[in-house]
Amino acid sequence: MKDSTILWAKYNLATDEKVRDLLVGVGDAGYTQERNTYYKSLRGLHLHYVQTYTFYMKLIRKNSENRLFVSPLTEDAYEVKAQTIEEVSKAALEYDQLFLSFAETVSEADLHEPKTKRTMRNGKTYFLSVGDIVAQIINHTTHHRGQLSQILDELGIEHDIGGILVYAEELKE
Repeated sequence: MKDSTILWAKYNLATDEKVRDLLVGVGDAGYTQERNTYYKSLRGLHLHYVQTYTFYMKLIRKNSENRLFVSPLTEDAYEVKAQTIEEVSKAALEYDQLFLSFAETVSEADLHEPKTKRTMRNGKTYFLSVGDIVAQIINHTTHHRGQLSQILDELGIEHDIGGILVYAEELKE
């Protein structure tokens, strides 16, 4: 699981750099334009994506008794106040780098350590391992990247933010 997590973290960082460039190309008007989507705009979707990082990173910290993902960006006092494409993208890339650092240093044992009982915002209680949370981070960001891809497709903006070749290691001859 560790190797897959590292691979995905590298992919996510590289892809969010592409996303930043694509969103800059859309411009502020396109970024904030109200759409008939759940998050109402590209900005709303982008901001949600970044804000959920704090939730998952805090959950990892709680499940590891504060041993993993200690970062000023996950402190309760930290709030994502970003508004512009540049600010939201900067926050996303900071979280991506933190996730990559985490992926490179976390042990397999930490990913599979015993599940911990957690009560979520919905009041339901679950048993989660750190690996379960990592899998959800990957799943959640993939889901939102798909939403973003669909909007970019509708706008006629050429992109490759989900291609398999991003995952593959290029052969250097």
